[in-house]
Amino acid sequence: MTHFVTSIPAPHVDLIAEDGQKVPLSDLYAQRPLLLQFSRHLGCVFCIDHAKQLLKHYETFTRHHLDVALVIMGGAEEAKTFREALKLTFPVFGDPDQSVYKAFDVPRGNVWQVAGPQLWWDGLKALTRSGIGRPRGDLMQLSGTYLIDTNGQIVWDFRPSSSVEFPNIDEILVAADTLTPIADA
Repeated sequence: MTHFVTSIPAPHVDLIAEDGQKVPLSDLYAQRPLLLQFSRHLGCVFCIDHAKQLLKHYETFTRHHLDVALVIMGGAEEAKTFREALKLTFPVFGDPDQSVYKAFDVPRGNVWQVAGPQLWWDGLKALTRSGIGRPRGDLMQLSGTYLIDTNGQIVWDFRPSSSVEFPNIDEILVAADTLTPIADA
């Protein structure tokens, strides 16, 4: 489900960078609005495919004054391995205890939402496009997408109802383009 939010402050949390250092989330949106994508478990075929889609559209995001960051359920080494394996040009951060997922209230699913038969066809298509990894982490965790302006406000989010759902790239760009000049400063 996609919706705009008004003046909801982003949580004050730290992410784990590839070098193992803690990075305050606020550092990531200090200069430009941030598209913050939470991945499902490591190995999720849909998330691998979506990360590749974010990469494919990364230059478009930057033209729309957005930075992009991906959060995974792993530590520094897993973040580095994930970024390198997919040749991502945007940063990947770890959240091994899922405390940042919880702070953002990223939804969790049930068996039907993460592996039900209605997802199999989309899963096969994603597998064909992007391959699969070994499942690691909370298999019931869904993804989440958040747009944070430079004032630290969550101005748009997408919380899926199943593991196959991700926001349309155009919806993200429309949301980014509605940010006020103050937020883009």
